[in-house]
Amino acid sequence: MRRVCALLSMKRSNEGHYNYKAILALAVLLILVAPFSAAENTIPQGGTVFVGEEDLDITLTGATAGSSLAWYGTGGQVSHAPAAQVTVGDPSAFYVSPITFGGKTGPWFLLPENTVAFYLEEPSLGIRVVDYSSGFVVSPSATWIPKGDTAGFRVDTNLWVMANRPGTAGAPLSIRLNGPDSLTFSSLGGYSLEGVVVSSSPFETGPVWATGSAEYPIGEYSVYVRCDANDMSDNYPAAGKAISEKVTFLVQRVNPLITGTTPLPVTSVPTATRTPTPAGSPPASPIETATTATPTVQETGTPLPPTPTPTPAPGFLGFAAVLAFLAALALLVRKGRMP
Repeated sequence: MRRVCALLSMKRSNEGHYNYKAILALAVLLILVAPFSAAENTIPQGGTVFVGEEDLDITLTGATAGSSLAWYGTGGQVSHAPAAQVTVGDPSAFYVSPITFGGKTGPWFLLPENTVAFYLEEPSLGIRVVDYSSGFVVSPSATWIPKGDTAGFRVDTNLWVMANRPGTAGAPLSIRLNGPDSLTFSSLGGYSLEGVVVSSSPFETGPVWATGSAEYPIGEYSVYVRCDANDMSDNYPAAGKAISEKVTFLVQRVNPLITGTTPLPVTSVPTATRTPTPAGSPPASPIETATTATPTVQETGTPLPPTPTPTPAPGFLGFAAVLAFLAALALLVRKGRMP
């Protein structure tokens, strides 16, 4: 609108002529902008409005400045006194304040005729991540998408009834996808995540996210969806209302529930041997002993001297010599007597 105002305030050129290109641009801009801005905030009689919407045009309901709107409570009857009553200020810029209208859902009536002006609803908005390759939805029990699978999103909301407003195709939503290292994705391939028009519920984007692409790193992702139509998300930011709760999940190749196992230590059990019982001994309980290897011991130290050869006693040798001498003498005497 700032651009429109700038064009409206343009002056003549130095030659005294209007800039016809600017006039043409203004006309095109008004043609494009006017239907959409009017469609989102124009409420027909008996239409649905949501808590938190502002700048609504409710003139088609029959409301005028100073009109009274009445709410008779859940299941209330128009014959009873209203449970709540609101005075309309500007019917072309009506604000459904959460403070005034919060929790007061159902029909609101225009007094004094007691005709239905509009129906009030609390906005409801939720999003889920769908793995189209493996055929499952991310949940507390399945919080990861295998890297390489094709995924998308499923939106559950009652805001789709905006499609019943004059000239609008549905509720304009924005899907906010955040990835590792503060990455933010405004589109997935050729699919824009901004200005997603929802005219039914549940709504599915289809398989628009090829997670195997290198531009989607392995790690933790989060996604939520919001509706900024008529400043609803700013006025009513409670989780699950105009802004959904955030869904957090992993994109990786390995199932995070599968972890490596630590090998158990191996314990060596000694071999049991039975000690034999000697013959004649009374039987006894067998004693089992553990066989262990006897270590080889190398002895060191001064070697023992060799054992000396025994020397014969001197007395014995002398006696033998005497006998030999006497024998030789006797032999000589005998030879001397012979002729």
